Amino acid sequence: MKIKLALGAVTCLASASAFGAQIGLINLSGFAKDEVSVANNVAPPATNCFGDTRGVLGTAFPGCGAPTTTGTVSTPTPMIQVTASTQHEFDSGWTVDGRLTKRIRNGSNDIVGQYWFDKNIGVSYPTFGTIRVGTQLARAWSRQDAFSYPIGLSSPWSESGAGFGLFPQSIRYTTPQINFSLGKLTLEATYATETAYDTYFNKNPPVPVDTPTPQMLELFAQFSNQKNLIELTLELSHGGAQSSWGKSPFVGAPGDPQTLPGTTTGRYSSIPRQSVAILEGDHWFNPQWMLTWGVRHSYWSGAALTCDYAVQYSGCVYNAGFNYSGLSGINPGYAANVNDFLLGISHYHGLWTYTAGMVYLGKAKTDNPTEWGQSNSAIFTNLGIYRKVPELYRNLSIYGGLGYVHFGRLGPAPLSMPSNTAFAGIDPRTTRSGESVTLGVLVTF
Repeated sequence: MKIKLALGAVTCLASASAFGAQIGLINLSGFAKDEVSVANNVAPPATNCFGDTRGVLGTAFPGCGAPTTTGTVSTPTPMIQVTASTQHEFDSGWTVDGRLTKRIRNGSNDIVGQYWFDKNIGVSYPTFGTIRVGTQLARAWSRQDAFSYPIGLSSPWSESGAGFGLFPQSIRYTTPQINFSLGKLTLEATYATETAYDTYFNKNPPVPVDTPTPQMLELFAQFSNQKNLIELTLELSHGGAQSSWGKSPFVGAPGDPQTLPGTTTGRYSSIPRQSVAILEGDHWFNPQWMLTWGVRHSYWSGAALTCDYAVQYSGCVYNAGFNYSGLSGINPGYAANVNDFLLGISHYHGLWTYTAGMVYLGKAKTDNPTEWGQSNSAIFTNLGIYRKVPELYRNLSIYGGLGYVHFGRLGPAPLSMPSNTAFAGIDPRTTRSGESVTLGVLVTF
């Protein structure tokens, strides 16, 4: 069976990783996992639905036919991540360090077109804080993932909404830890930018002209004490390629549609903007019980969240006006606002951990008269069980989960989802609910 093969492969990797975490001045760390999910009511994703991955416009574009359901599907997901880091502390107290992180999913880069997760250098001093420059993970995705992964809801929470997941070019300042009577506080600010859309994705002519320079400001605050871990993340961006995939790299939008060849009207009246505000945390009632919670507000200046990075970049025409085939004006550009929520509970008992969690993706507030999913909502739930397996390897764990998704109505998926079949593989245009079973194995080193 696939799961037995996965257990064997990762167990072998666990044994191999025992060579040590340091080679000379280089420290190695990371994880490897393999996961198999079996779900019903699963539909195939759109493969060539030009600019309309939600299937809103029907057969107007090639590959945008009626949705289908394939029934029960088994999906393996092997993944490995390795981080190489080094640092040197001078006698004066200054420290210089560098990081390289590579993540592979199903034999390819985890984020298409992004070779490195981390590729940066940092300079720090105890009383001044840290400045880090290069490719870095956004707090919006990495911290949402840190809260939701332990309760089995990483994808529907951290990979949805208006946040970005990775900054190819960025500079970040982190303050020293501030201690006061209520707890500990750390503050951080990141500025990010990137190359033009057509340059980044190596698009062939014709390409949009006057592509905007994407700019991002991410603010992050972390507070902790004996009972709580609370984090606030705020991202403000303009000129970026909009999507509702929270793991998306921050790259430039496909240009000002007012200047697209052959068009007479534009998608936006100004440079596209996107922002997200996330408040999330953990609360420990005692060492055995922990509550996880999250509240998120997403904003897009555009109307249709049609950019499905999970399929292919070439199908992403996010802010190009639909001014062909008699469809002029169907997508003139409407702002959208969405509120989403996360709630979970974890119980620790020796080597065992038991979890229950829920993600709610809400309806959107928008003036768009075309239904792109703003009237839909979704609830994702998961019951999980985890066990550490020190009998085989000290950092080896196995886990399982029972998942359920329910949509508020038949129709396009909620705007916080990057596509109709994201996360659960269930298309709300054909069915409102589905179940899944997941088995996995994880080793850290």
